[in-house]
Amino acid sequence: MNIQKNPNQKKEWWEKPGFSIQYQIEVRPGWVWNRNYEKFNASMMDEKGNLTFNGPFCKMKKWVEFSKKVGVDYHMFETKWHDGICYWDTKYTKWKTPEDYVKIFSDESKKAGIPFLFYYSSIFDHNPQFDDIQPLREITPSFIAIHNENKETIPEYSMNYLKLIWDMTKTEIEERKIPYKGEFFYNVKFHDFKYNPEKYEDYLLKQIRELIDKYEPDGMWMDWYWNDASTPLIMDFMKKNYPYTLLIFNVSIDKHPKYATYLSGEAHDVITAWKSGQRYRNKKNPWELCGPAAYAWDVPQARPDPYEIFRIAAIIMASGGKYCFGLPSQIDGELFPEPAKNVDMFGNWFKLRHDLFTEAIPMKYKGDKVPGIEISEEQFGTIGSIYEEDNLIHLISFKGLKKDITLNFSQELWADIKKIVLEPHKKELEFAKKNGNIILLLAKDDIDLADTIIRIVKKQ
Repeated sequence: MNIQKNPNQKKEWWEKPGFSIQYQIEVRPGWVWNRNYEKFNASMMDEKGNLTFNGPFCKMKKWVEFSKKVGVDYHMFETKWHDGICYWDTKYTKWKTPEDYVKIFSDESKKAGIPFLFYYSSIFDHNPQFDDIQPLREITPSFIAIHNENKETIPEYSMNYLKLIWDMTKTEIEERKIPYKGEFFYNVKFHDFKYNPEKYEDYLLKQIRELIDKYEPDGMWMDWYWNDASTPLIMDFMKKNYPYTLLIFNVSIDKHPKYATYLSGEAHDVITAWKSGQRYRNKKNPWELCGPAAYAWDVPQARPDPYEIFRIAAIIMASGGKYCFGLPSQIDGELFPEPAKNVDMFGNWFKLRHDLFTEAIPMKYKGDKVPGIEISEEQFGTIGSIYEEDNLIHLISFKGLKKDITLNFSQELWADIKKIVLEPHKKELEFAKKNGNIILLLAKDDIDLADTIIRIVKKQ
């Protein structure tokens, strides 16, 4: 295989593969992602309709310390989720936390030298001050600022999108046996509302300006990309006013934004990560995928196999993308212990391999395996990248299989192999030539439960 020049050393962190954490504040006991906001908002109000904030609270210093400990390349905080509660001292609503958590996150991230982004829910906002323009108050995906001359179609549009989400996620819920509580559908009331998307969009832009001017984040991570809603407005606003602040939209990975820093999307399991890695490996634009470190966004239990998140992140980063773990917090501000423990384990694993991901670039090839390499076990996949002047072959163990495996390198493509090294251990591996091919036997003790990395040296 021809070696390509590696330009990664001249790139910024956001242009390269890397590992991140998104600190989540939306998980609450008894409430799932799609919650009834008439009931939810009532549970957060006193008799006068004022917010009586009861969590989740945030332990920002501990969170930033955790990021530094596990070795993230960047991280983000959910400044405003779909419930509309603002976690900073905004002057545009009373639906905000008593403490300015965004300021603490910003200050501590700057002290730690960690690039930081602000998550902001730009499409859905269930702040009760928008009840008069809210199409549906009983479901999360209520498109508050969608542009459509016929307002009567907007509630139906919102309900149809909810059904689409259910169709997309029910297979994952059933196959992975996620202990999902709550129903996606109930008797939703189609109440009257005013068609006034400008009311929310004015608020949205003022808050973006406030967040950037007061706290100076490296970037704004908008949830999510939706051309019929506020996305074009945000792009024009950021390009004009904050061209040096990164702009990222969730669910933009398959779109063609006219203005965004890098593309983003989601991958929650190994199969999706594998398909996504093959699909996006040769993208020209920088890209990222994210997913829950726990079972699901609103199921904060640990995954049965802690190495599943290792495989997901390794696949994405070896394919040239960044991967961001969503890490949920409890009501008192402590991180849920088991998902946090798994991310901590991943951080220790990743530190030894950091440059093998961040300073490598994907090899140029088509298909779902590295050309010229046959592997004896179908439960492994191969991903190729270029690191320094060498090739890296990532052997992804889809289910954590540890056994002896054999790699067969064709002489046609791999004739000039001088040395094969197991990374990051720097262990030189013996190989043989047979029937014109190069044969490498990997003992099960050398197999990693997530990603076995071998370095192919072609020059002495």
